[in-house]
Amino acid sequence: MSKVLTFYYDVASPYSYISAARIKDVSQRSNVTVQWTPFLLGGVFRSVGNTMPGALPARAKYMLKDLTRWSKAWDIPFKFSDTFPHNSLLAMRALTAAPKDRVEDLSLSIFRAAWVHNLDMSKPDIVADALGDLAPELLAATQDPAVKDRLKETTQDAVDAGGFGAPSFVVGNELYWGNDRLEMAVLAASIA
Repeated sequence: MSKVLTFYYDVASPYSYISAARIKDVSQRSNVTVQWTPFLLGGVFRSVGNTMPGALPARAKYMLKDLTRWSKAWDIPFKFSDTFPHNSLLAMRALTAAPKDRVEDLSLSIFRAAWVHNLDMSKPDIVADALGDLAPELLAATQDPAVKDRLKETTQDAVDAGGFGAPSFVVGNELYWGNDRLEMAVLAASIA
C-alpha cells in the first residue's frame, strides 16, 4: 500500500515547476502516491503576510541563479519567464476543475508553457493550448462558483497545514516547504 503526499503548488511558481518535473520519479521510487493539489500562491501570501521572493531585488537576482542551478542539476528544461510574476488564476481554476486522473499531466503542460516555452499563462489562449482537448470544458468551469470555492478551500487547506509558500508538501500533519524538501517529504510519506 502506498503512502500519500499532498503537493500544493501554483503554476506561477518556478520552484513548483522544478518540483513538479521531479516528483513522479522521486515518489515512485518510494511507492508514494502524490495528490496534486492546485492552490493560489497569492492567496497564501495574503493569508500569512508573506511576499513573493522576487519582491526583494537581491533575492530576485539570486532566485534566477538558483533556479538555473536546480534545472541543470536535474536536467530539467527551464527558461525564466519574461512575464513573471504570473497571474495564474485562470490556470489554477482550470486545474481545480480537471479530472483527478488528468491534473498531473495538465499541470505539467501549463508549467512547461510558462517555464520552458516562456509563454504568458495569464492569457486564455495559452492556457487553452496547454489544456488541449479538455480546454473548452475546463475554461467554462473556471466560472463555476463551486470551482472557485474549491480553489479557495485548497488554498486555505494549505494555510491551515502551515503553508506560506510554494511548493508545499504535506505528509499527515507535517509540512515540508520548498523544492529542496521534496525528497525529505517523500521519505516521510514512505515511512508514515
